[in-house]
Amino acid sequence: MKYKNNAAEPLEKDEMLPFVQQSWIWAYKRRELLYYGQEFMISYRISTTESG
Repeated sequence: MKYKNNAAEPLEKDEMLPFVQQSWIWAYKRRELLYYGQEFMISYRISTTESG
């Protein structure tokens, strides 16, 4: 099946705004996931050393 690409059209002034607004949300969520991942690993290491 072939895909038909739409012709390139210049962006209107307001069309870029949703992408820009979402980009900081993506960065925040990524940072939040890294934080919780680190917390999990620290608590996991503490629990394994206490039980061992």
